[in-house]
Amino acid sequence: MAGRKSLDSRGRTMADTASAVGSMLLFVLFALCMLMAVAVAADTYSRIKNGYQQSLGAAASIKYVSNKLRSADSVTLLDSGAAVVSGDMVSVIYCDGGLYEKSSVIGDDISPAGGDKISDIDSMSITEHDGLYEITVSSGGQTSSMLVRKG
Repeated sequence: MAGRKSLDSRGRTMADTASAVGSMLLFVLFALCMLMAVAVAADTYSRIKNGYQQSLGAAASIKYVSNKLRSADSVTLLDSGAAVVSGDMVSVIYCDGGLYEKSSVIGDDISPAGGDKISDIDSMSITEHDGLYEITVSSGGQTSSMLVRKG
């Protein structure tokens, strides 16, 4: 009988060990699946956030430039933007890897250099069509346009 009890004990030990190893493998598989799900979700969130920021940057840039043009006494179009005169101040709004603005008193240098960065955009163009200014801004592969009447 003693020999039989020893075999039965060994069988239970092997079954317990196999069960524990199986449980551990299932836990590791579950943990790996959860890590993959978190990585995919984080990547998706990052792409959504970047797209939103780019579209928001383009919209904010167009609104900023359109408000400047509407409030201007006079506007002179430049190659990379516009010089906007309001009262005794001149603001040069231009694109150089981002939307920049440089303000100075009338008579000072109005070149588009050394301004303050307003937002991140790729390119901007301002054209005039029969009293309307067309502002076109590109940011992150998306292009937005708006027509604005001065004053």
